[in-house]
Amino acid sequence: MELRESIRITLRECLNEQQNIINENWYHGTPDAREIEKEGGFTHKTMKVDYVKDPEGLKKLQHDIQIAYKNDRNLYFELLKKVDDFKEYFTYKKPLFLSDKYSVAKTYADPKRAFDYQNAIEKVYEVDVTCNKVVKIVAKGDRFRFISIDKVKQGFINSGVSEEEIDRLISMFNYYISDNKGIKTDVIAAIGNWLKFDCIDVVGVLDSYHGGTIKSTVRMVLDPTNVKLKRT
Repeated sequence: MELRESIRITLRECLNEQQNIINENWYHGTPDAREIEKEGGFTHKTMKVDYVKDPEGLKKLQHDIQIAYKNDRNLYFELLKKVDDFKEYFTYKKPLFLSDKYSVAKTYADPKRAFDYQNAIEKVYEVDVTCNKVVKIVAKGDRFRFISIDKVKQGFINSGVSEEEIDRLISMFNYYISDNKGIKTDVIAAIGNWLKFDCIDVVGVLDSYHGGTIKSTVRMVLDPTNVKLKRT
């Protein structure tokens, strides 16, 4: 009986896994589908974020600037000139955002968001996506646009990144954020690109175009050309 029950449980788990794969649906909402239709799919655009290449060095410089401000104005202005030496820019492919819920994607298909909103054609696409190297960030209760640093950090660690490495990258990319408890999604995408991941899944997050209202999984595809339209 124990063997038979064990086999039954194993078969059920295999079936569930197969169903999860078969039933995996991803949606992308756009306020204007004309470019996508013209190109026959998604193309990549680039974006960039700034980061601090040596956070500890910049902290020391800022400390020296504070002391010089009180004691030596000439030195103060000389040190100020060095601040920009610490700033770099990282250019990467602009991620494509997908949702596992049609209702969430639909909120982003608002023609009022489009530049040419009077002629825009809003649409929600169901898509296939290829992701071989994925970060899974469990962010239940967080709003998608600003996620807990601890949850982001744990997601990267669980995906094989060392704690030392992810701490270093968060410090580099999130240096100028005044609230050090959260991290913006474009910064998460930059870190994922830096580490050469394909996709970042943010699980259980609250998301919609008008704010965090619907719990879902958002998939950030770091190379949009890996997303293919499902033709119906």
